Amino acid sequence: MKNYQSFITFIVFFTAGFYLLDKKVSIPFLSASVISLIIFGVFLFWDKFLWKQKQFFIPQLAKLAGLHDYPNLNGKWKAEYSSSYKYDTQNDRYITTGSGEIIIKQNYTSIFITGQFSESDSESFVANLKQKENGGWFLIYGFRNKPKSEKLQNSPSGGMHEGFCYLDVLHDKLSGYYTNDENRKTRGRMILTKI
Repeated sequence: MKNYQSFITFIVFFTAGFYLLDKKVSIPFLSASVISLIIFGVFLFWDKFLWKQKQFFIPQLAKLAGLHDYPNLNGKWKAEYSSSYKYDTQNDRYITTGSGEIIIKQNYTSIFITGQFSESDSESFVANLKQKENGGWFLIYGFRNKPKSEKLQNSPSGGMHEGFCYLDVLHDKLSGYYTNDENRKTRGRMILTKI
């Protein structure tokens, strides 16, 4: 997200187009401030609404302008995870499992993730959607997790902690793994399914 090179390219071409139109047609109200206001309005409309549209000519227009055709991840997701907190080394499998709800709020330039689990809540402090060489997408984000219980909040190994999550975007499913900081020293797998 926040691919400002594409945004700047779009602004330059859009401004040049208005400038050339003004030179050819000479529209009296087409001043620099009006052009700036129009560009701001168009970008705001794109950032909040238009980028989500996948019909008509919108994806082709985005590609022509050098903008990404990001997948729309907005909404509620059911999270199922398995953690290395308790791990069966003999059978090479995670014993600790759980579930929760993830809410993703996304526009073209930003993405924010919150999670609610039985014993804790989390929120992202950095997030980005990236495209792979094969054209697929993945979501990567850093999160801060805060336990709901005061007892856990004050625990050296179970208190507030930070971590990172990597999830492949697979239509209405996100699948990948997470890892926590040195206080928790746990990692695991996570699957999100669109609700």
